[in-house]
Amino acid sequence: MGRFFLAWLTLALLLFGLARFTSAGDELAFAGFVSATEQEASEGYFSVGGDAMVVTKQGTGLQRWLKAHSGQKIRITLEPARIDN
Repeated sequence: MGRFFLAWLTLALLLFGLARFTSAGDELAFAGFVSATEQEASEGYFSVGGDAMVVTKQGTGLQRWLKAHSGQKIRITLEPARIDN
């Protein structure tokens, strides 16, 4: 009975580990310095590193935040929304 339990426990831990690795692939993260000219920032256009451009609506909290952090290094993470019913 001990070997069966040990085999079952090993399989469960293996499956748990695989599940954690597959969920890690559901997100994309990148980092870079926020940059924008004064005109671009007022219009809501911000460059993040060399890989991304963020376009915001004028007057939103995101635009104000990016404007305040211009020149600083930030990290952006994109992941699917989890909807709980």
